[in-house]
Amino acid sequence: MTLQIILILLKEQAETMSQFLLKELQIIYSIHLPKLVEMMGGEQKMIETLEKASTQMEADGTAYLNVTIGEPSRVLSFQNEMQCIIPQTLEIKVPNGRVLTKSSLIAISIDNGKSWYFVDTSGKDIQTMKKVLPNLSEELIIPVKEKPTFYND
Repeated sequence: MTLQIILILLKEQAETMSQFLLKELQIIYSIHLPKLVEMMGGEQKMIETLEKASTQMEADGTAYLNVTIGEPSRVLSFQNEMQCIIPQTLEIKVPNGRVLTKSSLIAISIDNGKSWYFVDTSGKDIQTMKKVLPNLSEELIIPVKEKPTFYND
């Protein structure tokens, strides 16, 4: 598989993941690394946790309005995995307005780029992320998390 095809698959799967976030939270577990699903107590526990978070967001008057996926960084081959960073911009409805926040996802493929798993860095650096995902390459550059922008509607 060529690098161009791998990058197309990566971007398509990241876009699909963003749509799950907007519409179908209960199936988002399928794009998380099996190790993370296991760490959360398994598939059912992860679904319950995501549904609880979604219910809490609704109760707080917040909701995802839009997710935009940016262009992936250079794809690295490291310890039988393909890895890169992909930017994500979230537009979130909040009481009295909306918030635009940018974050970084770590994209990992364990099948030579055919399918990808995504992990939000939540603003953490590579050393912190390596505590959970020790197979991450030191060459991955996670951008510093930007301060969210609030728009008063």
